[in-house]
Amino acid sequence: MNTDVPPSSEGNFHRFSVDVEHEDYEKNGLLGLRSARAKPVKRWIPDSWFNIMVGLNAGLSLFLALGFFLQARDSNSPTPPYSLLREAGVVRYVNSQYKPMKEFRSSNPEVDEAWDSWLREHDHLVLIPKEKAISAGLPESVDAFLDPGYVAYSLGVYHQMHCLNRIRKTFDAARWFPNDTAEKIEFHRDHCFDMIRQSLLCHGDISMIYWWNRNYSYVDEAGARHYTEEYLQKSPEERVVGTFAMWDTPVQCRDLDPINNWAKAHQIDDDKYGGQEID
Repeated sequence: MNTDVPPSSEGNFHRFSVDVEHEDYEKNGLLGLRSARAKPVKRWIPDSWFNIMVGLNAGLSLFLALGFFLQARDSNSPTPPYSLLREAGVVRYVNSQYKPMKEFRSSNPEVDEAWDSWLREHDHLVLIPKEKAISAGLPESVDAFLDPGYVAYSLGVYHQMHCLNRIRKTFDAARWFPNDTAEKIEFHRDHCFDMIRQSLLCHGDISMIYWWNRNYSYVDEAGARHYTEEYLQKSPEERVVGTFAMWDTPVQCRDLDPINNWAKAHQIDDDKYGGQEID
């Protein structure tokens, strides 16, 4: 944060009468030093120095306050690993809410297309200049051999979505992977389970899951909420038995739009390397 204080204009001065004797002050009054005994002003302090001192004091106070605030807010947060996306300023957050999305549930041609369409749009490698990757301390990755001077990477979120789709397809492996051996399917499945498990635990979602039954309440035309007869007729124990884990709760998420935009700006040309493969 910039706490520099703009320099004041030159030529303005504050005057301090610091040598008037106390008895002269009492005899001549506050407003008029009429006595010849009143000593003349001997010291002048330039306005620029006065403003500098005030500015430094204000800047130091602001710096200390900001330091205490950041320490209180991030006292348990270590410095994150270097990220090209953080450097580019695309890591932002939005408040959202979980909600069921039927287009990604079950298994039918429409659901299959919803998954594959999302991955076709986003699941691409990105090109990073090799020198940048080295200077940033990124793990060594293979050269993009048709793009001299670049190496290939992918964002974790895209690979995790690929893995989740892969696990989904293993429930019908004979249809999706007819040419793969059982060992290959199992290896890929276990890799994906492990990666997603660690990602879930790493990000530690703190949204509140609640237990309820949609048949226990309703909202009337005026917007008032009421309990249903089914709820009212049940005992507290019976109400618990009839509930389900509900997860449509408010949550704060990383904003994927700027992340997707960054990835597209650095996206590899799949056609140069044989085309994109969605598996």
